[in-house]
Amino acid sequence: MFTGLFLLFGCIQMEETNSNEQNNNNNGPWRLIWSDDFDSDSIDTSKWNKVLWRPYYVNNEEQAYTDRDENLFIRDGKLVIKALIEPGFVGEDYAGNSYVADYTSGRMNTASKFDWTYGRIDVRAKLPAGRGSWPAIWMLGSNIHIFGWPHCGEIDIMEHVGYDEGEIHASIHTTDYNHMNDTQKTGQVNISTATDLFHTYSLEWDNTFMRYFVDNEPYFFIYNDSNGDVNKWPFDQPFYIILNLAVGGSWGGVQGIDPNAFPMEMEVDYVRVYERNESNETVQVTFQVDMKNEMVNGTGVWLSGGNISSGQPSGLAMSHIPETTIWETTLTLPPNSSYSYKYRNGHFPYSWNGGWESVPNECGGDGYNNRFTTIGESDTTLPAVCFSSCLICE
Repeated sequence: MFTGLFLLFGCIQMEETNSNEQNNNNNGPWRLIWSDDFDSDSIDTSKWNKVLWRPYYVNNEEQAYTDRDENLFIRDGKLVIKALIEPGFVGEDYAGNSYVADYTSGRMNTASKFDWTYGRIDVRAKLPAGRGSWPAIWMLGSNIHIFGWPHCGEIDIMEHVGYDEGEIHASIHTTDYNHMNDTQKTGQVNISTATDLFHTYSLEWDNTFMRYFVDNEPYFFIYNDSNGDVNKWPFDQPFYIILNLAVGGSWGGVQGIDPNAFPMEMEVDYVRVYERNESNETVQVTFQVDMKNEMVNGTGVWLSGGNISSGQPSGLAMSHIPETTIWETTLTLPPNSSYSYKYRNGHFPYSWNGGWESVPNECGGDGYNNRFTTIGESDTTLPAVCFSSCLICE
């Protein structure tokens, strides 16, 4: 269970001036709808915008973003975003304002050129090493110029800071879930070779969930329990892609910037976007627990813990089946996926303490003794196990 991490990754207006083989097969679960393999001699400006920003424009980042070939270019079939230390560099931002910077780097996005709602995105990349680096693969709601951040929504597919090498972070930010409230939903995984080798960072996004992967191995899951509240889930509208390498900033610069780490490079082998094939439809999974031997808390019973509850202690609400002692909830989940979870007697939205069932070893596992289930391609109802038991209540 991940208890959260302070992140600062806002969005500001004027943003727009070898892989998983099953995803390459349009007859498989996903159908390719957009891609850039960076096989040409130069960056395809019909797909990408190059951002021009002065230093400190967002997140207290110290670099200037330029459109120069020194910062953004193609090399050996890969996009290179290169951060340089250039004391006294003089440039102009998108509005024609002049600035002086000590660092330069690159940032690209697909705003006004390509955006989409739901699907899968794969980005194969090798990350820069060095204290002060802050590379990111992420997305913003295309309505940011109307509603601003965080109401537009932000999806962070991959973030990495150089002082914490190998820790890969995934997050969402919304009006209700963001760093300003310390409520952002965040997960992480350690990839020890992130700065040495290429890895594929992926997101599966549907109207009920987001699932994050590295090299097709899932490590973080967010379920949409917003009940239509856009302050919690603004992700039912188009988003565009952003690739950037920041220097310093409110997160990347927490432990300073190592001048000996330059030049820093983020290399991107490809960006591929897919839509779901009809053969890859979601499934309905009903979780049930019998509270026959328990005094139910006044705030009800919750499905929580493990990876099912978005790395947050609140969990997902369950409903009481009238004239029984059974509580249940039905989730819409991706097919052929696995989950860890526990049942919780009571709602504890701000604490990991209280209400947890004690799952016996024979039906639990991992460091928190969570339950596990694997679902296939058909709707299913799990047995109504007894709270804190592997069996049906007697």
